[in-house]
Amino acid sequence: MKLAVALVVVAACGGSNKQVESERQPFNCKDRSASYVAAKSMGGDEVGVAMDCKEAGPRITRWRTDKLGNRQNDTHSISPGQFDQTWKEIDGTGWPNLHDCANGSLAKEDPVYQFDIADDENKASFSCQTRVMPYPYNDITDPLDLLANAGKQLGDDEPAAAKALDKKDKQR
Repeated sequence: MKLAVALVVVAACGGSNKQVESERQPFNCKDRSASYVAAKSMGGDEVGVAMDCKEAGPRITRWRTDKLGNRQNDTHSISPGQFDQTWKEIDGTGWPNLHDCANGSLAKEDPVYQFDIADDENKASFSCQTRVMPYPYNDITDPLDLLANAGKQLGDDEPAAAKALDKKDKQR
């Protein structure tokens, strides 16, 4: 009987083994960090995502500031595997060799993206003013966004003015 109970307990704990194993992975930070900040984007007056591991282990931070200066942010830990996978995608861009992107048709209202990426051997900062992020710069923003947005939404995407219009339309 004791053996049967022990087997049931071991089997019940098997579901969390995947999470335990992912957290138990060997991890070498190598002072890696990657971030971008977009000024005057459609998502807010300033939006940004930063991934780092030096100060508090692997983590991701995202934020958004509206035109009134109200800031919403979210920081949470990520697994070493998530960090390494995202870093692998960013590293594939050849970021140490990237410079400010040249975009042919600029409008002064297009958002300006500032990138800062570093590891224990290299450091690079460059910017890009564009409505649509060109290759390979999108291979930096996309994996960061994907990792940062996994889970809950950051604030409310619908502006108060749009909500007021919706309410007005419903009252008709």
